[in-house]
Amino acid sequence: MDFFPDPPQPAQRDELDEPARPAWSGPPDDVLAGVVPVELVLGRSDSTVLTLSGLRAFPTGLGMVLGVRVRGPLGRRDLNSEVFDGPYEHVQDAAWQRGRLKWGFELADGQRVTNLDPGPWGEQPTGPDGAPDDTWQPSRPLLTGGGGDASRRSANRDHWLWPLPPAGRLRVVCQWLEQGIELTSHELDADLLRQAAERARPLWP
Repeated sequence: MDFFPDPPQPAQRDELDEPARPAWSGPPDDVLAGVVPVELVLGRSDSTVLTLSGLRAFPTGLGMVLGVRVRGPLGRRDLNSEVFDGPYEHVQDAAWQRGRLKWGFELADGQRVTNLDPGPWGEQPTGPDGAPDDTWQPSRPLLTGGGGDASRRSANRDHWLWPLPPAGRLRVVCQWLEQGIELTSHELDADLLRQAAERARPLWP
């Protein structure tokens, strides 16, 4: 005979289906991407290198990793906050705005999208129940930063470009004046990215 009573049985709860994540908010979790072999040095100075790698093509967009490596004195800057958009321990004045890390794309149709663009979350309407309207889509392309890792002199951050770029030239541009990187641009072939997206396949057919 056990001295202690049995633990109470947990209450039965119905599992609720998670709402589908909007395609513009990030890469799908249930799709194996088509990989694009790109290892690109976006910009370089005596102290800093910006790289673009890990391109993953989906029918709905493009995932990638922005890499940052620095050497020498960092001054008053914290690499983690500069790459991951805060929290900042310094004044975000006009001088910093001019010299901060900037990068983005120019699509073949002339549209531009950068890491400085405001997020779409405030634009998303709500339905009658007050929940976000998941059928809504932004009217402009988005470059959204995600997770990653960082140390004192190294950082890698995932990014999501939505939607999948149109065929033609895809221009990628970067600038980080504070770290000595002037405006620099490179061209990618969006046709190759679109071909890779055609190779993407669902994990559960």
